[in-house]
Parts: sequence; structure tokens; C-alpha cells
Amino acid sequence: MPGTAPFRNQPILTSDQLRARLPGFYKSLREFNDGYFFESHETLEDLWMVTPWPARQFFQGIIQLAAAFVHLARAEYPGTIKLLDAASDKLTGFAPAIFGVDVEALVADVRRAREELVELGEERVRLWRSSNVPVIRYAPANGFE
Repeated sequence: MPGTAPFRNQPILTSDQLRARLPGFYKSLREFNDGYFFESHETLEDLWMVTPWPARQFFQGIIQLAAAFVHLARAEYPGTIKLLDAASDKLTGFAPAIFGVDVEALVADVRRAREELVELGEERVRLWRSSNVPVIRYAPANGFE
């Protein structure tokens, strides 16, 4: 039906179903690393909604990280900081790695970016160099780690 919201109460994936959908997750990471933060968020959201815990929380952390940089592009300083904090909090529990993602390095990069942004402050946020955006380092995993 046109204009209706997508079906949100989909069944949670089994481990095998999640494994089969990991290519979509890796696509979202490539989008993030290429600077397509909104697209990364959108790509991962459909998978996140049907992923079981605890992986669901990890995916949400990646989504929040991507959303933080969407906010930054709009110079929405409070939202950027809030989302960087939320992403860091969610991702920390998955260090050192999950699904081939170097979570330990990612969390360190997220915290560094946040510190740099706080040091600049809201008035000077546009001076932050986009080359300082964290890079998600990963090697696609065949299974769960």
C-alpha cells in the first residue's frame, strides 16, 4: 500500500540467515569508508532490525557512527557528539573484533574524533578535517567471531 511504513515486526534471523546476509553488512562498511554515511546507515538498518542480540547492538553502533557523520556534515554539533558517544558505548563491548571488524581500533578512532570535535567546539566544528573520519578496518569473516 503506497505511503505506508515498512513492516517492522519481521522475524529475527537465525545464525545461518544472518551469516547469509553479512555481504549487506560489508557493503555498509564500504559505503562508510567511502564517505557515504547516509547510505551506510540505510544499508545496515534493514539488517539491524532483524538481527538477534548481541550482534544487533553492534550493528546499531555502526549505524549510530554513520549517523554521527551525517549530523557533522550538517554542522549539527550536539547530535554529532551524542551519536559518537552512543556508538562508542555500543561498540566497546565487541572489542577486540567481531565479523572481521577491528573494533578496538575503531573505538579508539571514534574517541579520537570526538576529542578533536570537542576541542574545536560548536562554533568551529566546520574546521574539522573530514580526513579524520575513522576508517573501519575489516576483513570479511566467514563465520562469527
